[in-house]
Amino acid sequence: MADLVKLLGLLNFGMKIKKESEGIAMYTYGPVPSWRYGRSLGVDVTTPPKKCTYNCVYCQLGPTEKHVVSPEAIRESLPSTDDIVFEVKSILNRLDRKTVDVLTFSGTGEPTLNLEIGTIVTAIRETVKDLPIVLLTNSSLLPRKDVRTAVLGFDIVTAKFDAGDEDTFKRINHPSKGTFTLEEIHDGIKQLRKETKGMVALEVMLLKDSRGFSNIEGSSRQSLIDGIVDLDADLVQIYTPWRPGAVQSIKPISARMLQDFATELEQYIEPEKLWVYGVHDSRGKQVNWKVQIDLVNETLTLLKRRPCRTIDVSLSLGVIPAVALRTLEDLYNVGELKREKIGPDVFYKKTHV
Repeated sequence: MADLVKLLGLLNFGMKIKKESEGIAMYTYGPVPSWRYGRSLGVDVTTPPKKCTYNCVYCQLGPTEKHVVSPEAIRESLPSTDDIVFEVKSILNRLDRKTVDVLTFSGTGEPTLNLEIGTIVTAIRETVKDLPIVLLTNSSLLPRKDVRTAVLGFDIVTAKFDAGDEDTFKRINHPSKGTFTLEEIHDGIKQLRKETKGMVALEVMLLKDSRGFSNIEGSSRQSLIDGIVDLDADLVQIYTPWRPGAVQSIKPISARMLQDFATELEQYIEPEKLWVYGVHDSRGKQVNWKVQIDLVNETLTLLKRRPCRTIDVSLSLGVIPAVALRTLEDLYNVGELKREKIGPDVFYKKTHV
């Protein structure tokens, strides 16, 4: 009981300090260590609870709470554009800019559900300066012209593409009823490729489940390869679920299988355009903060967006692993977090998002 009172005291004290200075971080998280982009400051333009057009079996945030079809369905529940812009600028001023590699729009839902995303990028561009701005999108809304227009200001649009046929697409991504078909989404990515001056990368999740389903075997594998080749993206990033996901039966594939898939793709794609998880890895670089306001709340904000290991929290928030572990364990002991072991790694997850 004493520990709970102490922790609640720390939380309240931290919240008071933060309210009096920068405000509690609601729309930014990290910077987190990204295997693709290095030290990535996350921007969440939808905010909890999770709002998405998909309900992917491997999603690190668990099942989708608000499974929607279009931006119009959640327009009234989205955060203020001015508030997001103000917070991004404030957080960037607290960070040693040399220790951040990229600004990434992602978070607790599909970012393109917020049609103001282009306005936000324009508003923060001067503050961001030469820091690349990246969008992680599930691609579901790219058939819409207004959505493609809204994302033209990003330096890199990383578009999800996990399947080359409709059946596999539905089994992995579970799109909302009434959303675009895979063929329409495929065409939307191709159209964006023509319209944008930035780069388009494909994010391809390779997986299997304990009941024998996989997107890397048989006709599913071939249709996926055909789709990737046809899209002719600037980059193709292939990886496998290594964090705990929404469906426990979903498993990562082996490093050998991942490399075999990459080797087959190299018959059609230049090796320098192909990023393979476990080979290409930009994690492990420390983030430095000019001001660290409230470690407890910043840890909770981070874990709302993704499960993390102790080392992930350490690198993201610029504290030594022992301090990160103590903070995580204190939060675990009062029920704020839960643990999940994946192989040798222990991930901490928010109990309630």
